[in-house]
Amino acid sequence: MDPRVSLALRRRRSKPIAPDELARELGLAPKRLVQEIEELARAGFAIESHPILGLRLAAAPGLLADEIVWQLPVSRIGRHVRCVNQTSSTNDLAWQEAARGQDAADGLAVFAEHQTAGRGRRGNAWIAPAGSSILVSVVCWITGDPNQGALLTRATAVAAAEAIEEQASLKVGIRWPNDLVLDDRKVGGILVEARPSTGAMGPVVIGLGLNVSQDLAAFPPEIRRIVTSLAMLVEDVDRTLLARSLLVRLDRVLGLAFDPRGAEAVRQSAAERCRTLGRRITIQESGSTFRGEVIGLDPDYALVLRLSEGGIRSFPAMTAHVMA
Repeated sequence: MDPRVSLALRRRRSKPIAPDELARELGLAPKRLVQEIEELARAGFAIESHPILGLRLAAAPGLLADEIVWQLPVSRIGRHVRCVNQTSSTNDLAWQEAARGQDAADGLAVFAEHQTAGRGRRGNAWIAPAGSSILVSVVCWITGDPNQGALLTRATAVAAAEAIEEQASLKVGIRWPNDLVLDDRKVGGILVEARPSTGAMGPVVIGLGLNVSQDLAAFPPEIRRIVTSLAMLVEDVDRTLLARSLLVRLDRVLGLAFDPRGAEAVRQSAAERCRTLGRRITIQESGSTFRGEVIGLDPDYALVLRLSEGGIRSFPAMTAHVMA
């Protein structure tokens, strides 16, 4: 199968194109295009052919690694991609890949159609019907202290927001520390995991879930008022194109985050998107509860509050939890 053809049809978002025009666009002979269309059909693509309107992608199989990596302009994140139909958790699968070592696993992205035990921050479950979401984990080796979860969470949130905006033209906010929101409804979440390392470098796994094609009935009743999906707001968001955009953005933003010259731009972008700024919240840390107005994010992504009882205090993302 030639990913050029399938990606070209995906990018047209179900709009038909004449076969001759598509062949010219891709630099293929008409006969070769026919052969590629037949091969796509065998791979599970449903391509309609109209004698006047031309070719139209009616349906496609799940995420395919060959499509995601095809001529992907990345230097590190997304150079290698693995796609599976089902796993307990993409983070678990990514840790298995990380055991192969840095040379084999650094930058690897693992996508799944379905998770049987997906997890979020603070032990929460991540629920998504098969084929409805972007469920991905990325293996990344970092220097120094491997427990830089806050930095990676912030950078991943910025990258995911940019990818959604590129593919769905929606303005995405960040609800500190790890939620992506549209109109204050959660559309995605991030879970960064690190394990003790004795060396100067160590692996971390960045997990990300994005709600793409669910309707409201797909979510448990108790959370329907606080969640959303891209399909509930816009039409024709293609998961493969979103996955490609996400990896390109992650590659760029994570590169900036670990470069002193670019880190400030990532911090500024996260602050501009942060929907928690300016709000009065209740936050819990080490068994104690605090209330106040959020007045900023410090350079390490800690939430800065002007406390109701007076004074200003920072709350690190790794130890604090927003209650309301």
